[in-house]
Amino acid sequence: MNEKNASGINGARAHYIESLIAVDDFAGVVRYYENHRIEFDNAADHDTAVILRQTSRAYASLTNYPVALKLARMAQTIFSSHGDTIDLAETFMVVGGILRNMVEMKEAEKAFRDAESIFRRNDCPEGQSRALNLLAGLFFRKADYSNALSVLLDAIQIAKKQEDSEKLAYMMGNIGRIYSFMGNFDEAEKHMLINIEMSQDISKPVELARAYMSLGYLYIQKANYENAKSNLTKAAELLQQCNSPRDEVMYMTYLGELEYRMGEVEEARRTLLVALCQAEKIAPESSLAGRVMRHLAEVYVRQNNFQAAQRLIARAMVIMTNADLKAEIGALKNLRAKIAEQTGNKKEARELFINALDELAESGVHSAYAEVLIDAGRSEVFKTRDRMTYLFRAENFYRKNKIQTVVEEIEYLISGLGYIDYEVKSYPSDNKPILENIDFITASAKILRFKSQLPVIAGSDLPILLTGQTGVGKDRMAAYFHSVARPNGPFRAINCASIPEPLLESELFGYQKGAFTGADHNKTGLFEMANGGVLYLDEIGDMPLALQTKLLGVLQSWKITPVGSTREIKLDIKLVTATNRNLEEMVEKGTFRRDLYYRISGIHFHIDSLKNRKEDIPLLLKYFLKKRKLFTEGEIPSDLLHLFVKHDWPGNTRELDHIVLRLQILTEMVVEGDLVELTRSMFDTEKTLEDNTLFNKVEQFERKLLVEAMLASRGNKSEAARILGIHEATIRTKLKRYDIRCDGGTIN
Repeated sequence: MNEKNASGINGARAHYIESLIAVDDFAGVVRYYENHRIEFDNAADHDTAVILRQTSRAYASLTNYPVALKLARMAQTIFSSHGDTIDLAETFMVVGGILRNMVEMKEAEKAFRDAESIFRRNDCPEGQSRALNLLAGLFFRKADYSNALSVLLDAIQIAKKQEDSEKLAYMMGNIGRIYSFMGNFDEAEKHMLINIEMSQDISKPVELARAYMSLGYLYIQKANYENAKSNLTKAAELLQQCNSPRDEVMYMTYLGELEYRMGEVEEARRTLLVALCQAEKIAPESSLAGRVMRHLAEVYVRQNNFQAAQRLIARAMVIMTNADLKAEIGALKNLRAKIAEQTGNKKEARELFINALDELAESGVHSAYAEVLIDAGRSEVFKTRDRMTYLFRAENFYRKNKIQTVVEEIEYLISGLGYIDYEVKSYPSDNKPILENIDFITASAKILRFKSQLPVIAGSDLPILLTGQTGVGKDRMAAYFHSVARPNGPFRAINCASIPEPLLESELFGYQKGAFTGADHNKTGLFEMANGGVLYLDEIGDMPLALQTKLLGVLQSWKITPVGSTREIKLDIKLVTATNRNLEEMVEKGTFRRDLYYRISGIHFHIDSLKNRKEDIPLLLKYFLKKRKLFTEGEIPSDLLHLFVKHDWPGNTRELDHIVLRLQILTEMVVEGDLVELTRSMFDTEKTLEDNTLFNKVEQFERKLLVEAMLASRGNKSEAARILGIHEATIRTKLKRYDIRCDGGTIN
């Protein structure tokens, strides 16, 4: 066969292989290539190079990376003989992708940069933009988010000049994903919404589905499960129009995570089993399958099926280690830590928690890092002081991202460690007074007037409604009212937002033995337990409508009937309710009963945020400093007072208590700690974080934690590593990076 005929035949073969690639028939490509391998190996024309490049893509899709790289390099050699052409640039793109999957990151980066350079020299902005996108993805995978964003911004400028709305939409989504990994959820949401808006105009269902999935996953991280479910549902509807098995697996992985976070553990197990079955058909040794395994292992841990969880963790660990995905490795080690703790191996659990935190700190995925900080803070394998440190660091992350539900969860955990008592969180089961000599500390004229009226209010039957932001002291005011109104009677309280609807009814009204399946004894409800005293219903705005109706009936008759009983109980209680929500708006929207609102708001008092009653800060600061034994008598140093007064206190009184507690923990660990300087370092860092770029924010916060740990350990790197929950080698690397020096116990 002459060269001209061979070239023509190979051209037809190249078109045929491209048609197989177009329908993702990668196995068909490989079979065709193997059947004609001798002919391709002996040719060196353009069409043969195209065949080799396309076949390398097929092998790569089937995760046979060594063969894929060999074929791509052969194509590269043929194209190189014709100079810096577009075909050579496209081949470098394939080579870079294979090297990336083989975790040869430096070589992959070089290939993508070579591709971008050749595209640029050939005046091919479309290819240049694609190369920059892949380069950004490489940096993203290496957790080098600063470079990833920088490269994407260059790519965006090219796409704007081309007026390529499809690429712009795609890149906006990638920027959103980068911000979400960096823990800047506001910026992430902004870019993901732009991605969705732009994707709706390009008529590509799969791209729009991916945009909705990304936003849905962001809402999972923000614990906004209602919005997460809504966006994932939209993604599912779009995926029905596509043939994209990988995206279907991603969707089911996100859905499974959402389900177990919402407490639907068995539903999550079924969803993730289907996802794993599909992932193993597509690419059994890929991170796609590994992520499903990790989430399914999480489900099994929650179901105490540790044997099944361990098997999945072991498989996923091999995959994620080969791919060098530190965030996934950290999450898997965290699961192992929880299993070790629950099976009684405390030493192993402690080491695994620290290893997990170390991996996640290196990954730069702040949300995953914060979640493990909470798990470590919950764990009894650490000392109380260490647990407090972990929880405070997690609280900083969630407070900055305004994820109030998680902030409140962390605050509850902190209070459970016995440190926080200004906000009343738990109450005794007997009928004794909750606290002796309780007071609501204030210098506010408005609050002082209300306090002076409480003895008169106590003599009436009017319920009290307390409103205000989380942390302003609504719980404390309710407990203070009890000390005024009925100090010798019981004080009972319940958070209506923290208990599922069926359980909430049982807690409030009680039930008779045999009233329903599982009711194997009589249960006294809180209404009855509060008889002769005060009942406090916190977060009344979160009470389900069905229970609102029952509560209204109680307030009209002051009688209750336990579930399953015919016995009517007459009540003599003082009712206090509280919420941080706007009940009037809820009434207008129909989510809160108007008649109940009027009934509970006989006396309505709004407690202002702390930033609007700065006069309270000196009194509260003195109270907490004395409680923590950081201050005895006399006046608070003016420098210290100034730092506290000028702060805005978004977390209100509770945040002030936490700041003082952090100071206590630090001063307990530092031999010669200066209270003012330690406080200034906290507040100055917070100010810097607000005024700086995102990348500097991250670095400033990390530097602050390092300095605190080095102060606490008196310059001992091993002890500092223990405090931060990372390896000593990581401490040394970061100290060098931030140029933090320790000389004779002084940190510079």
